[in-house]
Amino acid sequence: MPAPKSKPKILIVGESVFKIHTHYKGFASYETGYITMSLDPFIDRFVDSGLEIDFMPNHEVSLKFPFTMDELSKWDAIVISDAPADSFLLAPDTLAGKIMPNRIRLLGDWVRKGGGFAMIGGWMSFGGFHGKGHWAFSPMADLIPATILPHDDRMEVPEGLVPAAMAKHPVLDGLPETWPDFLGYNRLTDPTGEVLLKFANGDPLLVTERIGDGRVAAFTSDILPHWGSPRFLEWPGYVPFWTNLFRWIAGR
Repeated sequence: MPAPKSKPKILIVGESVFKIHTHYKGFASYETGYITMSLDPFIDRFVDSGLEIDFMPNHEVSLKFPFTMDELSKWDAIVISDAPADSFLLAPDTLAGKIMPNRIRLLGDWVRKGGGFAMIGGWMSFGGFHGKGHWAFSPMADLIPATILPHDDRMEVPEGLVPAAMAKHPVLDGLPETWPDFLGYNRLTDPTGEVLLKFANGDPLLVTERIGDGRVAAFTSDILPHWGSPRFLEWPGYVPFWTNLFRWIAGR
């Protein structure tokens, strides 16, 4: 790994989505489409946090996510949020029949050599919506500090579910004792790492672990709506929590 940078450099991958709508007006119909690809409202909250955050939207992953250790090492930590495994596995050259590096396996090797990694929950994280996250059968299963279910693992909780801290840890330092509610999460089982946050039903919200020379974390809910409730986004501990988590996985 390269020498530590003055600011921990974090790459967040995923989150963006294309939306296409068909509108029907009597006998006629028309389509509209747009893409939500900016994470600026989230990143802008960390201007004074001492972090440098880059963003790679979902539609760029297949072509642009690093294929080599040197490329990965531009960052101290990689965060995957709401991005399916297939985007990393199916590069354009792969679909054309060329043998290519398995970038998920490469990411795991990079972490074991000292990189930082976190997966954040969402409909395309872990098992995901109808199992389409598809991470359970990838090399990521050996990196995540719990068991990823190989099917639809979403737990939709419209009534809200509040987690509790289970241990003292640098990620939780200085945060309010009471957490806000979440409106859903991906269900992980059999944690192998340290469970820092857990819901009352026993399901983990945050699990961390050291793997080789690196650090990994699994946060099973979302950084944004809908699972990340407005109460979470407005919570005084919101920016300090993500700052602590990103710095911890970065080894800083």
